[in-house]
Amino acid sequence: MKSEDGFTLIELLITVALIGILGAIAVMSTPQMLNNYRVKGAARQVYSDMQMARLRAIKEGKRFAVEFTSATAYCVKSEVNTVTTLPDDFTNGCTTANDTILKNIDIAADYSGVTSSCTNTRVVFNPNGTAGGCGSSFTISKDLKTQTISINTGTGNIRMN
Repeated sequence: MKSEDGFTLIELLITVALIGILGAIAVMSTPQMLNNYRVKGAARQVYSDMQMARLRAIKEGKRFAVEFTSATAYCVKSEVNTVTTLPDDFTNGCTTANDTILKNIDIAADYSGVTSSCTNTRVVFNPNGTAGGCGSSFTISKDLKTQTISINTGTGNIRMN
């Protein structure tokens, strides 16, 4: 009796079919994974910039702000003088000469299609660590994926949900 090693045609077809099915599943889930990564990455960037502003406000003893000028752009700035007509001592916008602009960020440049729900407003961090401004929370989103950033205005703590 002669033994022949190898695979039958049926075994090869089943293997190719399984690889095709797994490949199709991977291709279909890729856009959802990309949206998830973009939203989480943008939220982490906003979160870290807010943490930096809060910590610098405490360290340097002056107010710092994260100001959202649109759904995709924001800046981190500190006050230059404390004598203005605005209640929070900052002027509007991220190109003003009256505030020190530390960072200008366009999250859409790095995370395409991602937007925030906080527009035309700012979150101000005080020297004692408390916060005020935009409200207690806002979202970063793309399509159906969202990430929430919550700010406890009494303590200034920032949390990503």
